[in-house]
Amino acid sequence: MLKLGIRVSTDTSSGRGHFERCLTIRSYITEKVSWFVDDESKFIKNKISKLDELFCENGTNKYTILKKSIRNNYINCVLVDSYHINSRDIYNISNNIPIIVLIDQNIDTRANIIVCPQPIDVDLIEGTKYLCGPKYAPISGKFIFKNKKKYLNNKILISFGAYDSIGITINAIEAIKNILLYHSYSFETVITLGKDSPIINKVRTLIKNLSNFQLVLESKNMEDIYKDCNIAIGAPGLSFLERLASGLPSLLIAQNKTHDELIEKWVKLGCAVRAENSIKSIQNNLNLFFLDDISRKKIIIKGKNLVDGKGGNRIVKEINKLVKYND
Repeated sequence: MLKLGIRVSTDTSSGRGHFERCLTIRSYITEKVSWFVDDESKFIKNKISKLDELFCENGTNKYTILKKSIRNNYINCVLVDSYHINSRDIYNISNNIPIIVLIDQNIDTRANIIVCPQPIDVDLIEGTKYLCGPKYAPISGKFIFKNKKKYLNNKILISFGAYDSIGITINAIEAIKNILLYHSYSFETVITLGKDSPIINKVRTLIKNLSNFQLVLESKNMEDIYKDCNIAIGAPGLSFLERLASGLPSLLIAQNKTHDELIEKWVKLGCAVRAENSIKSIQNNLNLFFLDDISRKKIIIKGKNLVDGKGGNRIVKEINKLVKYND
């Protein structure tokens, strides 16, 4: 029987993508799961299954409680999704327990299975199984729309995660305001953020008295927002994979160095266009993207072919095989 422990990054600096994709993987597991998170959070408590157990490690790079659970045989498999923890350290606690690691960049790690839903080159290690590419993107099936989307109005989504601590959202808003000022066409804009984002007040000030801008905090139905929009501006994380599956073409902007490499790969695949984090670059590239119906249609087709919403299920099947083999 699977007794999975998930050590996932939940600190605000890491965003919510790590936790959300682990939630999707967990949704395909019938047994109880033990969660090991950075710190206490009402948001996380409300999200996880009532069947599950939640443990707070009180630090981004700590796994003391997880270590104890491994040694006491409370869990028989570990899933790690955190930039702050090297799975080699967990592997050394007990090399008898299977370890699965989710990554978004080519890193030196040790695991039985390495999952990378991004289109990057990964150095292969003998004895490790690799689940790589967008087919292993752990996104919810709710983002797969059976019916073709119908756009009643042009609507742009600005979405850089729950926090966007570096404030790319601000530059995107300014760029859109400039486009509306200097061009004859018009569109609505939806901005999504979490309630703890440090830029909420700045955003509210920027869009004050502008009826074609809407700020949505803690959206519980992103799939509905994706349905209503025909262009998104965002980063190449989990939300981008959701948008690919839902048929929402994206203008991508890097939030860090890892994103630079990811965006380069996605653009080469023909799944996105890119801009730099400046008002001028966002304005120029968004304007071109808005006018290029052919490019957007090509991106929609490629994205839906690459991300089918079954990645989480594929990952869980491999986890179950691994645990069964080790028992």
